[in-house]
Amino acid sequence: MRGPSLLLSGVVASLLAASAFAQTSVDRSFTTVSKDCPGIQWSAEALKAYPNIAKACQAVEERNGKTYVKFAGRVERNINRGEQLRINFRDGDTLTLTPPANTTLYVNGKETPVADLQRGDSLQFYVPEDQFVAQVAQNDTPQTQYVVVPIVYREVIREPEQSAAVLPHTAGDLPLVALSGLMMLGLGAGFTIARKKKH
Repeated sequence: MRGPSLLLSGVVASLLAASAFAQTSVDRSFTTVSKDCPGIQWSAEALKAYPNIAKACQAVEERNGKTYVKFAGRVERNINRGEQLRINFRDGDTLTLTPPANTTLYVNGKETPVADLQRGDSLQFYVPEDQFVAQVAQNDTPQTQYVVVPIVYREVIREPEQSAAVLPHTAGDLPLVALSGLMMLGLGAGFTIARKKKH
């Protein structure tokens, strides 16, 4: 009984280690050398998705013991009434946000539903050090509330008129393997019948 228990413990430990590695190596957006834009070292995943993200840094701030990079840009495109927002930075990159449905953001001095955002609207948000997401203010009060908005890792814009034409690839190799097996069975049966007729 001791062997299986040790094996199970080893598997659990390996899974926990893999999970911890995934959190630190994939989800972490940057590390800091100093509390300014040149001191931000972006993760390989963030740089792969947005190679010019460092140029778009506006400032580095600290809140509640966590470091944030501040960004400011303008809405370039509002896809499907706020399903995706493509943000253009003056000296940096374009970046795509995917706000939760019915989200309200503080834009142009007022609380605005994402569905109503227009091209040219200015938008400020913050990227925390521990996760590659955007935090956008929902109001302008002493107790500012922020909403977490996922960032698209790759620039994939789904147009409403194209969504029906793009179907997921769900088929695998199993049907082909099954067909090959049936063909081999049929071939074997044919040889057996031919051999019996010959004798």
